[in-house]
Amino acid sequence: MGSVFFITWSVGSVPDSPHGVNDPARPCSPTLALCDIFPRVEASPPLTLGDRGTLCPCCGSSAVRLLESIRYREIWNGLREDSGVRFSDEVIRRNTPGEETPLLECGSCGVYFFDRAVAGDAEFYHALGQSPKYYSTWKWEFDWVRSRLPSSAEVLDVGCGSGDFLAAVAPGTRRAIGLDWSPAAVALARARGLEAVEGDLSVRAAGFEGAFDAVCAFHVLEHLPEPVTFLGLLRRCLRPGGSLFLSVPNRMRSGRASLEPLDCPPHHLTRWSPESLEALARRLHLVVVETATQPVDPSVPRDRLQRHVRSLAEKIPLVGGFLGTWLPPLAWRVVLSGPLIALYRRLGVLERVGFYGLSAVMRCKEPSS
Repeated sequence: MGSVFFITWSVGSVPDSPHGVNDPARPCSPTLALCDIFPRVEASPPLTLGDRGTLCPCCGSSAVRLLESIRYREIWNGLREDSGVRFSDEVIRRNTPGEETPLLECGSCGVYFFDRAVAGDAEFYHALGQSPKYYSTWKWEFDWVRSRLPSSAEVLDVGCGSGDFLAAVAPGTRRAIGLDWSPAAVALARARGLEAVEGDLSVRAAGFEGAFDAVCAFHVLEHLPEPVTFLGLLRRCLRPGGSLFLSVPNRMRSGRASLEPLDCPPHHLTRWSPESLEALARRLHLVVVETATQPVDPSVPRDRLQRHVRSLAEKIPLVGGFLGTWLPPLAWRVVLSGPLIALYRRLGVLERVGFYGLSAVMRCKEPSS
């Protein structure tokens, strides 16, 4: 089971899971509602925020706009229905600062963040971790990062959980060590023969200073109220010329539900796109080497194409029912067959028309002196 570091705020390993809530990054306008095979369209106009003086947690800008407000009652009900976990009244009380939580967008760096949100505490994550639906051991970006690590690399995985990434990279690197706040997670990693230590990054960073060629944090940033502080601690652990690898849930991912409570407080406090992740790195004077997004599952564009073709075919008089049955499968076999999907992925076609998978990942470095 994964875990979350608690420093003064929460930091650490966080399980992969389906994330997302009413993300308006690419909403469909009324005029394009019937042509939504490709979802990339312009953003909706801003709503009124008011005069509360809210500041972005990443860049400190006050140029923010309100995207939506989500009621905590809906979040807790959704968590219970999706995970099967019944949180205690005390856990709910501690992690619910108000009736609703506003989702804001920073006009300067582009990050989405929840105003006045409270990061989930240890009891919240312990309860959530009891659900077998919560944790997925493998992330797409593990392979992406592993392919970029030289055999001479010494690697630190912050928030290592039970060590799935460590197990993948340890045989091909000089040293791979994990850090996690959870004694149970560290014990599981050690039982697999992996090197893992228990503790908080804020405490361990001094001992790790300048010790690693690569420092990784997978799906951690979105859980933290102070992302900039966390990145500062990660940077302390890097050797000169080393690489920092960060991954987050991509808020532009396809197939989002209207309400996905794991993408809300107290679980997630921020939402990221590749662009806002890069903006954070540049603000901290890091050099962005490359970014990537997880390929979308082929079923997503196929299902959307079939629905669209079916809706058009069924409007044809007399033969609409017949065509609505036979044309959709034919359309995806012609347009989105297996070989074509592979070609689209190599050329980045699906991403250019707005189809993305769950994760976004970035590799960055300190600037050359």
